Amino acid sequence: MNERQLKYFLEVYKHKSISKAAQNLFVSPQGVSKTISSLESELGLSLFKHSHNKIHPTPDAALFAIHAQNILNEYDIISQKLFKEKNTIRTLSVFCSYDVPQLIPSDFFKSFVESYPHIRLCLKEYPDEYIIEKVQKNQVELAIVPGPFDPTTISSSHLCTEDFCLVVNKNHPLASQDSVCLDDLDKLPIVIKDSLSYTSLHQFYSLTNSKKTPNVILETSDVHLIHQMAVSDCAVGISLRYLTDKIKSDQVKILDFQENWLKKNFYLIANKTNVLSSQALVFRNALKDLYNNNQ
Repeated sequence: MNERQLKYFLEVYKHKSISKAAQNLFVSPQGVSKTISSLESELGLSLFKHSHNKIHPTPDAALFAIHAQNILNEYDIISQKLFKEKNTIRTLSVFCSYDVPQLIPSDFFKSFVESYPHIRLCLKEYPDEYIIEKVQKNQVELAIVPGPFDPTTISSSHLCTEDFCLVVNKNHPLASQDSVCLDDLDKLPIVIKDSLSYTSLHQFYSLTNSKKTPNVILETSDVHLIHQMAVSDCAVGISLRYLTDKIKSDQVKILDFQENWLKKNFYLIANKTNVLSSQALVFRNALKDLYNNNQ
């Protein structure tokens, strides 16, 4: 088994096409087919199934792809003599919806850095639609977003579910209540997260087929501004419980919604065809362990 075989295999696995892999590798399709056949003979496994001029990876191929990518990553370190450097650091970019990094406890990052000093995490916040498009195009390995997304192209792991809540000034009439329903917001000026999020409030109204149009006076990606509008009693704000717990103010009251479906699910996602790098696999497993242990 050699580096060329692994590269050819991963290219075919990624594109599910001999011709596309050959084009990207600047070799003939016959050469790719011969190399894959040689690899299958050496492993004693069938890596691809052929049907109607299409190829499909076998379950064995999916498992082998992870190890093949790790081997190539290590080969790069050796061939470039990076192992001679005291600090060989690889950056892992993770795209996140706005305010998602605040979901993750700081202790997690402290422990992760101590356990994996060779990995530098870079969390980048973008609109949901932009992130999902990047994942679908294989332009980012991992992302953390709310649903929905296309399960036929994206693999996902549920991390957590967070409740929506209402932020009101402590002198607002609703502050006398312990909870509210959507009907209580009728005609009230409302501040919400921007409409680029799949879970902005106007979509909740469309889901319930409400005939009432919410009086949204401001959409913003800045959760602090939502709270500031409530502090000044200019409007009531829709936020998430984990964010209100971090932004303390004795001038507002946080109210739960009576509608139990007013929740936001967060997922760690990746492209189904992408073979994750070793650093992406490490981060994915560490984050899943964090939330599995917290459940």
